[in-house]
Amino acid sequence: MKANIINLIQANPSGLLELKPSLTISEYRNNFGFGLKNIATIYESKMSHYSESDWFAFPNKTLETLFNVQEESNGDLLVVFIVETIKENRVHCDLVLTDGAFSKILKDKTQHVLKVHQMYTKFWRNHILMNMAA
Repeated sequence: MKANIINLIQANPSGLLELKPSLTISEYRNNFGFGLKNIATIYESKMSHYSESDWFAFPNKTLETLFNVQEESNGDLLVVFIVETIKENRVHCDLVLTDGAFSKILKDKTQHVLKVHQMYTKFWRNHILMNMAA
């Protein structure tokens, strides 16, 4: 059985699905982020870890080439991507459902990509649901 996010894409025409309610920057710091489970961080902004350069898990990548959204997997596991952004002094946590939505984030000069994570939609349980706000 193939894993897919087709229903999520249809239900969220913006191409993004809010996983957690946004936090103020101080709430985000005090909580040490959003407490996401079963993720692998693949990008961290220098603003996030207070260094002189951005960090990428994969060499020779940029934010523009970091990932491509797959609507459907070849098997029963599908890699999905979560983006944490700062906009208007709030930190947002969204599941990226389309490449166009992520491209729009990158072009928006009023927001900053703080982190990008990847995770599988299924393994033993549905990790998207596990990471959504209760």
